[in-house]
Amino acid sequence: MLKIETWNKNPILRWIAEKITDKNFKDAVKLGREMLKYIKNPENAWVWLAAPQVWHSIRLIIVSLLKDRDDENFKTVIMINPEITEHSKITEIDSEWCLSVPWEKWDVERFKTIKLNYTDEKKTQRTLILEWLTARIVQHEVDHLDGKLFIDYLNK
Repeated sequence: MLKIETWNKNPILRWIAEKITDKNFKDAVKLGREMLKYIKNPENAWVWLAAPQVWHSIRLIIVSLLKDRDDENFKTVIMINPEITEHSKITEIDSEWCLSVPWEKWDVERFKTIKLNYTDEKKTQRTLILEWLTARIVQHEVDHLDGKLFIDYLNK
């Protein structure tokens, strides 16, 4: 069973996560599938989760590719070693919240469009161009892999 703790109880949330290699790839996929089941569980109903949030310091995120906040026909994917390689100059400010910082919701500035490279669970290299909500979610989750929380942007 996955355990999610708040930022002040889980020091891993402030670590830079380790890159997943061939040596730990199968274990990462296994964890990714557990995370996927967790967020798809109707009791949880989340659309994103990063491995550091469940006490694993590896570069793994689960993201639902939403078209908008009302999208009910989205695909949720396991992303191994996700890397934002390009982004738009245009930014947007929108509210964010986080499982690791419960009861808080703040406006955060993020890039409107990003280009993302990642490996899927079959070791296939993927590239996506993401906009608006999904771009925001991925930026938020990649921040978790880099030891950042959305509250770190509040002073800017």
